[in-house]
This record gives sequence, C-alpha cells and structure tokens, in this order.
Amino acid sequence: MQELMRLIESRQSARGLFDPERAIPAEDMEKILEAARWAPTAHNMQNFEIVVVDDRQLLTAISEIKTPPNLTFIKENYQQLSFTEDELRRRKTGIMGTMFPKS
Repeated sequence: MQELMRLIESRQSARGLFDPERAIPAEDMEKILEAARWAPTAHNMQNFEIVVVDDRQLLTAISEIKTPPNLTFIKENYQQLSFTEDELRRRKTGIMGTMFPKS
C-alpha cells in the first residue's frame, strides 16, 4: 500500500511541444497503450477510442492545426491554472497558464 501511495503522490503530467521527429520504440508504445487501456474513467465507462498515428505527413498536418483557447474551459478550470513553474510544482496539480496564447 505504501508503494501505491508513493506512486499516486509522485504522479505528474508533463506536456511538451509536439515533435514529429521523435520516434517511440515499439515496446514503449505497447506499454503506453496497455496503460491507456487500464486508465480509470468516469463510472468505468471506458468511453474513449485510441488512435495511433505513425504516418509522417499526417503527423505534420496534425501538428500544424491551430485552435484558439477554449474560453469555457478556461473559465471552468481557472482555479487549476498556475502562472509559474514554482506554483505548478508546489500545487502538484493543474496546468500552466502560459500554455495559452496571451489573447
């Protein structure tokens, strides 16, 4: 149980820029997909679909899609925004406010 608590308490999400040149080894992809299959969902509905894209042209096209920030999302999740890396590390939850365009 202590090991489980250690894992839960140390879990964090890292979001970086999309890099279409970064290859993922097949064994890592298998582990990622297996973890996704076992990930908890609301009411255990597993209401998602996993799509793996490995076509370079399609990845490039996806990486160039520009979408404005969703204002409803920002309003609903404002309390989760951190505005410095120190604040995000201290809170251990939320997302960086600087991930959104200034507009």
